[in-house]
Amino acid sequence: MQKPALLSLLFSILIGTSTSTIAQLAANPDNIPQLRVAFLTDIHVSPGAASEPNLENIVSEINEGGYDFAVATGDVTNTGLDTELITVHRILSRLKIPLHIIPGNHETNWSESACQTFSRLWGNDRFFFSSGNYLFIGFDTGPFMKMGDGHVKEEDVRWLQQTLAREAGKDKTVISLSHYPLGDGLDNWYEVTDILKRYNTRMVLCGHGHRLSLHNFDGLPGIMGRAALIGGSDVPGYNILTLRHDSACIYEKRLHTPIGAPFVSFALADPSPVIKNRPSVPRPDTTINTAYPSSVISFRMNDSATIFTGVLPVSKHMIVYGNSRGQVIALDPVTKKMIWRREYPGSVYSTPVHGKGIIVFSTIDGLIHGLDARTGKEKWNISTGEPGISEGLVKDNAVYIGTGSHFYKLSLSDGRLLWKNNSAKGQLQAKPVITPGGDALLFGAWDRHLYCLDAATGEEKWKWDNGKTNRLYSPGNTVPAVAEGKVFLVAPDRYMTAIDLASGKTLWRDNSRHVRESMGISTDGRLVYAKLMNDTIIAVSTQTDSFHLVWETNGKFGYEHNPCPIIETGGVVYAGTKNGVLIAADAATGKILFEHKAGNSSINEITAAGNGKVWISLIEGSIQQYIHPYTNSTSTGKN
Repeated sequence: MQKPALLSLLFSILIGTSTSTIAQLAANPDNIPQLRVAFLTDIHVSPGAASEPNLENIVSEINEGGYDFAVATGDVTNTGLDTELITVHRILSRLKIPLHIIPGNHETNWSESACQTFSRLWGNDRFFFSSGNYLFIGFDTGPFMKMGDGHVKEEDVRWLQQTLAREAGKDKTVISLSHYPLGDGLDNWYEVTDILKRYNTRMVLCGHGHRLSLHNFDGLPGIMGRAALIGGSDVPGYNILTLRHDSACIYEKRLHTPIGAPFVSFALADPSPVIKNRPSVPRPDTTINTAYPSSVISFRMNDSATIFTGVLPVSKHMIVYGNSRGQVIALDPVTKKMIWRREYPGSVYSTPVHGKGIIVFSTIDGLIHGLDARTGKEKWNISTGEPGISEGLVKDNAVYIGTGSHFYKLSLSDGRLLWKNNSAKGQLQAKPVITPGGDALLFGAWDRHLYCLDAATGEEKWKWDNGKTNRLYSPGNTVPAVAEGKVFLVAPDRYMTAIDLASGKTLWRDNSRHVRESMGISTDGRLVYAKLMNDTIIAVSTQTDSFHLVWETNGKFGYEHNPCPIIETGGVVYAGTKNGVLIAADAATGKILFEHKAGNSSINEITAAGNGKVWISLIEGSIQQYIHPYTNSTSTGKN
């Protein structure tokens, strides 16, 4: 045995280090170990597709690569299905090194378990750990169960602050991990960077963009990793991060090919030179609030948790909503005092509905609840065995509500099952619609279909699809509109469609305007409203036999994909954006009456409260009520 090999063997025996560590020590004359990290992101696995063996091959190569651990920054699945998550977990479990993983938007946006399966498989949706002088901290960036910008939940922001305050001592260099970049696409990025910059953070790893690139995240160097497979190449790959003393190097690794020169390398003590010529995203701009005559905000409250539901106005002295802590809360908006609070496992996504003194909603632990509105005490519940995220509909003494992939009609007074429909094969999310005559019920599902049921019996009358095979084009989070014997629908396929209510046959489809999931109907049923994906709101006639545009108005809100339904009340059309802008337009002309930036996260829902008042809730935990001076008026406003 040669002397160097013998010395390495003796050194290994003496201190119990691995062979890979000894190789690092041998390569470093000053005996500072090199930390070697396999960095995966945007794997997008679908069972049976090429992405599955691609990941298997990546795992095999990592196992032979002498890495200390692996990190994965989300979008490990293609559509967030449980079967995809289970497949990814099975393959990643073959890693011989520790894995630290967080979800991406494909796991949180279309999750059929309401984001529960990811945490069940991997134990959590956030992590922190130390390795040598480095503290790695990763967190979920959503978005949660709906399209819109990413968002770090209010409780995760606090966790980030508390964890770093406790764990990031003076000797620790912090490396942050998230799926979304800490800039455009993440609505509260500035809250995160403000915290990270207090604690010696020297690098941010992220995914989402699929290509290896360098960014300036509010003065922090950001590394966006390459996807497992990128456009223009059929060679799978991943990323490598090496840390040694004060130096960080990032490499692209294509399978079965040698590692080349670093994509970027920089000194951790002062990484600013590497990003000095790269612009940072500007902070949110609220000058829009000075551009229009003042609307009156008559109520504003911030919850300490994130809010995914709309606001249910029960009376002048009671509103009800749910939050991400699993709380359903009744509040007196006059006194701002809590009337009652109930707690359930996980986040509440189902906006409560009300009738005959009973509040109804579903929860992700598979229950539908009926509460006494006055006291909050539970009058009844039924078990569905599936996570519930959708809003119900109260009609007479019945509540219609979807949960999981099944639809229920229940007695409002006691929760007794009146009928159950099993037609859908995908998750039900959006609020259902009952026809003006009360004889038919409509709802979309994340299985590509819109369903029409007999409201009395629950029997399927017809189902419709847009011809797309990809379930992500489903009308799963769209509230359809019914007028003049037609059903109007927009969906992620970017078409507006009119369907014959009696037969389910397509009457016309139009994609001259890029609609998405946000729509509504006028109070007289003569117009259907839709929000486009850039700047514009349109009104389309329900009276004609083809697409007929009545008006369109430029709201100047930019790129937009928030599914918040549009409403009309008091002659004013209201729409909400992914960055917290409430838009009010004249229902007759489309003239913009006012725009107000209520926050910087998605507006969940807009609810009419009468007398020119509307309630809104924002994901960032804000509830607000607006009263404006333009109700039933077309003579004022700003062009």
